[in-house]
Amino acid sequence: MASIIKTEFYKIRRYSVIWIGVATMFTVVLLARFMATASDGATHTLINFTSSVIWNNLVLIYPATIVLIAGYIIDRERTDDTLKNILTIPVSFRQMLFGKLIAVGSIAVALSVIEFLFTLIVFFASGFPGFSIGGAVQVLFQMIGINLISYIAVMPVIAFTAQRSGSFMAGVGFAFFYGFVGMMASGHGLRDLYPITAGLTVIGYQDGSSDPTGNVLLSAASILFMLAVTFIIVSTAKNREVTATKKKKKSEKTVHKRNHSAR
Repeated sequence: MASIIKTEFYKIRRYSVIWIGVATMFTVVLLARFMATASDGATHTLINFTSSVIWNNLVLIYPATIVLIAGYIIDRERTDDTLKNILTIPVSFRQMLFGKLIAVGSIAVALSVIEFLFTLIVFFASGFPGFSIGGAVQVLFQMIGINLISYIAVMPVIAFTAQRSGSFMAGVGFAFFYGFVGMMASGHGLRDLYPITAGLTVIGYQDGSSDPTGNVLLSAASILFMLAVTFIIVSTAKNREVTATKKKKKSEKTVHKRNHSAR
C-alpha cells in the first residue's frame, strides 16, 4: 500500500487539474476581500477576515473542487488506458482507490496551506489590522482542519462515482449542491449534524451569526459516520466498466448460442 501511495504522489505532479484547486483558493480569498469592501465601517482583523474566507470556501467552492480533482485523477487511469495494466500487477481496484483517496487528502492539506498564504497576502495588501503570530497559526490549523473534514464529507461521493468512467462530473454537481445546502443547514441549527458544516464546530469557527461552540460530540459522530460510509463503499468497490463489459460479452455469447441452436 505504501508503494501505491508513493506512486500516486509522483502522478499528481503531472496533473494540471491541481491548478484549478489553486485558482479556486485564490478566488475565494478575493471574494472575501470584496465582501469586506462592501461592509462599510467594519473592522477586519485577521480572524474576522479569515472567517469569511473559510465560510465562503466551505459552502461555495471547496466541496465541488476537491471532488473534481479526485474524480479527474481517478478517471485518468481510464482515459490514459493504464487502469487495466495496474489491475494486473496485481493491484486491486479497491487498493488503487484507497491509495488515491489518501493522495487526494494530501492535496487537501496542500490547498489549505496555499489558501492560508493567499489570505495573508491579501490581508497585508489590504492594510487590515489585528495580525498576530498566534492568530496566524490558529488560522492555518483551522483551514487545514475544515478542508480535511470537508474532504471526508465528500469522500463517499468520490468513492461511489469513481467506479464508472466519466461519472465524477455528476459527483461534482452533487458536491456543489451538497456544499451550498450547508449554508441553510447551518442557519437552521443543523451545523453539527450536516457533514459539510460539522467541521466548523471542531475547528472552533466563530462568525457571530451562529452558535460559537456547538456540540463537538455530534460533529464528531457526523464525521465518523461519513468515514464509515466511505469504508463500506471502498470495501465493496469494483471497476464497473469491466463488469459492464463482461456482462455485454456474456450476453453476446448467449445470443450467439441461441442463434446457433435455432439453426
